[in-house]
Amino acid sequence: ISPLYWGFCIGLTAAIDLYGVQRARAEVGYEFPGDLGFDPLNLYPSDMEGQDRMQLAEIKHGRIAMVAVLAFALQEYIGKEGLIDEAPFFFFPITQTLKAFLEGVVASN
Repeated sequence: ISPLYWGFCIGLTAAIDLYGVQRARAEVGYEFPGDLGFDPLNLYPSDMEGQDRMQLAEIKHGRIAMVAVLAFALQEYIGKEGLIDEAPFFFFPITQTLKAFLEGVVASN
């Protein structure tokens, strides 16, 4: 992957973070990091109890995702085989995966 891509990713991340810092300093109603007011489907609850539940769920899901990434890294380190080689069906288009699966089912019958 090109270093320009990683530079772009880091720059975009920094810009989003700096926007949040600037907004937190300027606005009184800015309550927590990540509150950028983006909710096009209006899924964020309006009551305080629902908001607390949603925020807790987001934190829990983020932590579970971090543990999953760590587990993938450990699996690759211990098994000496990359995830892409071990489970290639995750990295191909779904049509290609289903075609190979169905061909295997038909061939076994």
